[in-house]
Amino acid sequence: MSLRVERSSTSPLPATGGCSRRELLRASAVTAAVTASGLAGGIPVSATPVDANRSCIFIWLNGGPSQFETFDPKPLAGESVRGPFGAIQTAVPGVLMSELIPGLARQFDKFAVVRSLAHRNSDHSSTAMMTGIEGGDIPFGAVVNKLLGPVGPMPAYVHLGSSKGDGTQFVSAIDNLGAGALGATYAPLRVRSPMGSQVKLGDFSLHESMPGDRFEARRELLRELGEAHRLDDTPIVHRMREQRLRAAEILSSTRVRDTFDLSQEDVTLRYRYGINHFGQSCLLARRLVEAGTRYVQIKWYHVAAFDAWDTHGADLPGMRRMEQQLCPRFDAGLSTLLADLSDRGLLDSTLVVVVGEFGRTPTINKNGDRDHWPFCFSALMAGAGIPSGSVVGASDPQGAFPATEAFGPADFAATIYRLLGIHTATDLRIRPFLQNGLPIKALVGV
Repeated sequence: MSLRVERSSTSPLPATGGCSRRELLRASAVTAAVTASGLAGGIPVSATPVDANRSCIFIWLNGGPSQFETFDPKPLAGESVRGPFGAIQTAVPGVLMSELIPGLARQFDKFAVVRSLAHRNSDHSSTAMMTGIEGGDIPFGAVVNKLLGPVGPMPAYVHLGSSKGDGTQFVSAIDNLGAGALGATYAPLRVRSPMGSQVKLGDFSLHESMPGDRFEARRELLRELGEAHRLDDTPIVHRMREQRLRAAEILSSTRVRDTFDLSQEDVTLRYRYGINHFGQSCLLARRLVEAGTRYVQIKWYHVAAFDAWDTHGADLPGMRRMEQQLCPRFDAGLSTLLADLSDRGLLDSTLVVVVGEFGRTPTINKNGDRDHWPFCFSALMAGAGIPSGSVVGASDPQGAFPATEAFGPADFAATIYRLLGIHTATDLRIRPFLQNGLPIKALVGV
C-alpha cells in the first residue's frame, strides 16, 4: 500500500511525493529565523499565546494499549485480527468502540479519537509520544512549564505515578523524563501515589522550627531585597529571585496542600472514579487543573507489564486482563473524569490527552495476545476546543497501517502545543520541540 506521508520525520513510512518547493522555502525561513534569533543558544523569542489559560491532563498508558480493544475495533475482520471481544455503538451514530469501554462509548460526544498515529520504534523505551521527537528528553509538560509558566502558587507541572529512583523495579520511558536539557527548574513535582486520605507533601510545609510570623518577616525582607537589587537584574538574578518568591508563596499558603487532599472530595464521586491508582489520579488531576496547575501527567501504573498494558506474555492471563482489570479501571476513571470536567465547566479550558508508546499487532500471537506495533495506533483527545464526537484518520481494514494521512509524533506534539495556546506557526520558541511537525487540522480548527 502506498501512502503519502510528507510532514513528520518520525513517520514509519517513506514519503512518496517529497516536499513541495513552498514547503522547503517555509522550512528554510523558519530555520533562518530561529538561528538569527539566537534560540539555539537558549535566548527565547517572545510571542503572545493564542489562549494561555488552558491546562492539560496527559494520561500515559504505559505498556502500549491495543487499538483493537479500545478505540479502533475491527468487527468485520477475520477472527485472528478481530480478537475475542466485540464492538458497540457509541453516542455518535455509526462510530464503534470496543465493548470493553462502554462508559467511554456513551460519552463519545465529549472527545475525539485519532486512528492514524504512527512511528517506527517498537520498544518501551521510545519517548516519541511524550516529547514529539524519537529519543527526545524534554516532555511536553516541561515545555509548557517553560513557555506558559505557573498560575498563582500552584505547581505548573505535576507527575502522578512512579518515577526512576523511587523503588520501581521496572522503569518505562516516562520514568526517566524530567525536563531534560531545560533543567530542573521546569521539571515536575512528582507524586508517586494519590491513594490514601491525604497525599503528604512535606516539601510544601513549613518546618516546625519556623513559626508563621517569623517566616512572613523573612518573606517581606526578600521582597525588599528584590526591589533594592532590581537595577542589577540580569536574567539569572531575575530567575533566582522569582523562584525564591514563588517558593515562599507556596510555603505560606494552604492552597497547594489542600488541593492534594482527596479526603475533601465527596465519597460517592471518589468511588465513581474508582478506588485504585488510576481512578484517584484522574480525580487528583481534576482538582489540580481546577486549582490552577498548568500540566498534569498521569502514569497508568508502575511498570510496563503486570499492572499496565504490556500483556503479551509477561503475565499469564494474557488478553483476559484487558477484560478483567485494565479496561474496567480505565473506562471508569476516564469516563468519570470527562463527565466531571464537563459538569464543572472545565472541559473547554482543559485538554485531555490519552496515549501510550504504540499500538498492538493486527494478529493474535501464540500466547493469545498482541505484540508491539508502532505502525498504526490510536489516541484520545478531549476539551480545549477539540471537535467532540469526531474520528480523525483511519486505519486499514486490518488495523495494520494508516489508510488515510499518517500523523507522526511531531504532528501530535504540535497539536498539543497549539491547543494549549502556543502558536506553533509564529512562536519561534516552540520550533526546536516540533522538528517539522504541524498541528492536525481537524483537531485545531485551522
